[in-house]
Amino acid sequence: MSRGFTLIELLVALAVFAIVATTVYTRSGDSIRNVSYMEERTLAGWLADNELALMRMARLDIEAPMPTGRGERRVTMAGRDWVVRNSVESTTHPLLRRVDIEVVVESNRDERHTVHTLTGFVGRY
Repeated sequence: MSRGFTLIELLVALAVFAIVATTVYTRSGDSIRNVSYMEERTLAGWLADNELALMRMARLDIEAPMPTGRGERRVTMAGRDWVVRNSVESTTHPLLRRVDIEVVVESNRDERHTVHTLTGFVGRY
């Protein structure tokens, strides 16, 4: 006599499959969000490093100390619009300045959020 699965056995197997499929779907969504977040953080880190390098290079031939204050510029990188803000403050050494750089991404929903901050120093050595 051949025997097949009962209705209860099929329902239990279907419930187990549904739970596993839901878990896999949720975890794959989390992974995609994490990859997007890490890409955004990496790009923002590069922008902050570039800004600090530009500030240092601009001071190579200038003997006077860097002026203190705030600045901001808009940058497009990897198809996204970014705002790079810098704040230059004096230190105890007259030729050394502290630079705080903040990188903000502008999303297409007119929102802004800070992605990366960097602190560095620029001076005449």
